[in-house]
Amino acid sequence: MSDPIQLAIAKLQAKLKEQERAASKTKMAINALCDAIDQPPMYAEDADDGNDGVSLSIRSDQFYGQPLAGAIRTILEMRRKQERGPATVNEIYAALIEGGFAFDTRNEENAKRGLRVSLTKNSVTFHKLPNGKYGLLDWYPGAKTKRPRNGTTNDAADDDNGIDAELDVEDDDAEVGAAQVESAATASTSAEDETL
Repeated sequence: MSDPIQLAIAKLQAKLKEQERAASKTKMAINALCDAIDQPPMYAEDADDGNDGVSLSIRSDQFYGQPLAGAIRTILEMRRKQERGPATVNEIYAALIEGGFAFDTRNEENAKRGLRVSLTKNSVTFHKLPNGKYGLLDWYPGAKTKRPRNGTTNDAADDDNGIDAELDVEDDDAEVGAAQVESAATASTSAEDETL
């Protein structure tokens, strides 16, 4: 299937969801009127399980012109309010398309790859769960974050705006300097002993 077809499908799914919501509201109104005249409801209550990733009440222009990270955060927060929690890349992608987000590529797989890279690199905001879904890091206060590549821990780098880390470096420099002075003094003493 080509990408324009996928986009058309996503747009039609969004339109269908809007129509289903409107029909559901009409059914509830009819049932309320039936209840007012002591008649049984004419329609069974709709049980929207919400597992399709496209029923978040997203406007068709909600994410147009928005930065990717901000749009993803909004989607995840909407899911949290509906008690749906974290989402897969496919669910986030479908919601972004429904909300009019404009990816830099027309190729769906490349767009999803870019989305996955953005989620993974932005580990300050997003957290990947063991099941492959993504949520906001704020939701998981006990989650372990990855160490930076320079070998320092996040805690050491963040303490007092890096003041402790700077002091540790100064202490290390002082120790190295003292060791170099001691080594030089030993070397000069050895040289003096040899000349005598």
